[in-house]
Amino acid sequence: MVMMSLSLALVSMLIPIQSSCAAVNANPVTFPGEQSRWNGFVRHDFQVDGKDVLVVAPSQAAEGTPWVWHGEFFGHKPAPDIELLKKGFHIVYLRVPNMLGSPSAVKHWDRLYQELTERYGFAKKVALVGLSRGGLYCYNWAAKNPHRVACIYGDAPVCDFKSWPGGQGEGKGSQRDWELVLKEYGFNSDADANAYLGNPVDTLSALAAQRVPLLHVFGDADDVVPWKENTGVIATRYRQLGGEIQLIQKPSVGHHPHGLEDPTPIVDFILRHASLEPPPLIAKKKLDPVDQLSLQQEPSRRIVYRTVVADQKHDAKGKRELYLHVFEPKDWQRGQKRSCFVVIHGGGWTGGEPRRMYPFAAHFANQGMVGISVNYRLMDPEVGDTVFDAVIDARSAIRFIKANHEELGIDVDRMVVSGASAGGHLAAATAMFGDVNAEDDPVGIDATPRALVLLFPVIDTSSEGYGQTKIGNQWEKISPLHRVVQGLPPTLLFHGTGDTVTPYDGAVRFAERMKENHNQCELVSHEGGRHGYLMFDGSLFQQSLGRIESFLRSEELLPADR
Repeated sequence: MVMMSLSLALVSMLIPIQSSCAAVNANPVTFPGEQSRWNGFVRHDFQVDGKDVLVVAPSQAAEGTPWVWHGEFFGHKPAPDIELLKKGFHIVYLRVPNMLGSPSAVKHWDRLYQELTERYGFAKKVALVGLSRGGLYCYNWAAKNPHRVACIYGDAPVCDFKSWPGGQGEGKGSQRDWELVLKEYGFNSDADANAYLGNPVDTLSALAAQRVPLLHVFGDADDVVPWKENTGVIATRYRQLGGEIQLIQKPSVGHHPHGLEDPTPIVDFILRHASLEPPPLIAKKKLDPVDQLSLQQEPSRRIVYRTVVADQKHDAKGKRELYLHVFEPKDWQRGQKRSCFVVIHGGGWTGGEPRRMYPFAAHFANQGMVGISVNYRLMDPEVGDTVFDAVIDARSAIRFIKANHEELGIDVDRMVVSGASAGGHLAAATAMFGDVNAEDDPVGIDATPRALVLLFPVIDTSSEGYGQTKIGNQWEKISPLHRVVQGLPPTLLFHGTGDTVTPYDGAVRFAERMKENHNQCELVSHEGGRHGYLMFDGSLFQQSLGRIESFLRSEELLPADR
């Protein structure tokens, strides 16, 4: 289903019951208490400091014995935990459910941390997971122990008890739980609680000083823990302190459901920051200048623009989210009318990722535009995803952006869509393939942008070009060269004369047909340039950005003061 409003979005393995500590400790210590199975893994239940503790052990602990510690609601939306267990992480929960992250709760956490790290050899830095009220536990303990925190993943987390359970903003609040706050924190009155400056929103400086990375997943229609009073405040203040925080926004979603349909972004975040040997951000042996630049860049937020379900015949991936990776200008505010630069990665429709195009989105955000890198379905016969699905996603993304222009702070009449290689094909698709749409897409919203910037694109899907064998006998339906009509947006086209992947001749013929149909199209040729040429040379990349700027300026698509 496509979501068009931003008012606010495993297979278990049976293993023998045994402690995984034997995998990493010369003198393994068996956990006390009862043993059982949890999603196929070994669960240990015992007590520390008079409180119930559970530890779920992997079949073999990863090097360094990394672990995840839940603030509350262990077992709800367990997919990330299951994947991390497969990667060798331990999963931990301390049962202190009605203490709401109070100083007494923090002391119990201190005792458990000491027990797990000193007696059982757990890693000195832990990944914290704060779901809803669990955010109070995680952040309050982390503020006292920032050097012991590898990262924090908050899922619609409570970050200020005045918001929840206090209900002093836009949220519903909970009188019962507010009385628990007064009791557990030792306040004599509501006024004392309101004057308290120890909420997570108030205590971020120590975490920022330790450069603790944060990830928040939230629904922007949450009326229980309103994101603007919690995650929104955390994000603004943490960035002002120089801290790193990633936001994943679920449009039109309330406090429930938590988590993501596809837990990969959560798992990757924890693996990257809590593993002794984290996986690389880019899975390439050799990184070109654009790759290297992308490693230094992160979007302001990721927004779910579409949730897709795998073909019923191929349900291996199930539901999964598709994201817009949004780069906002430094002085950006909601409700503005900024021009927008949307960019789509290549990879032959079978590979690639949004990070590849971060340098383009970030560059034009620095020029005052809203930059967006698009995630789309890759061709996958096992799941049933085709090139047509990639086209559908590209067109859905543009419609979503237009439908939510006020929240995104953009001007729908000043949108530029760009793409490289197969991404260039998808960029062209937003303007050309009006008969290829999702069944539930709001086709009343025109997906056509104001201008196109195509980088060595797949422009001809016939046997003389690229893609016919992947697309099949309907290749002409999504071949830009064969779908040129009058009224297409002004287009800037980069192509190397030595391109043997998407042949240069196709770009020449496309430019000619555009002009024959009274469309504006400029072909920027690079003598001898192979496929992807401007990504492999830092100076060429910068020159190309400058040429794009000139084009956008001529079309009045760059902010006037740039």
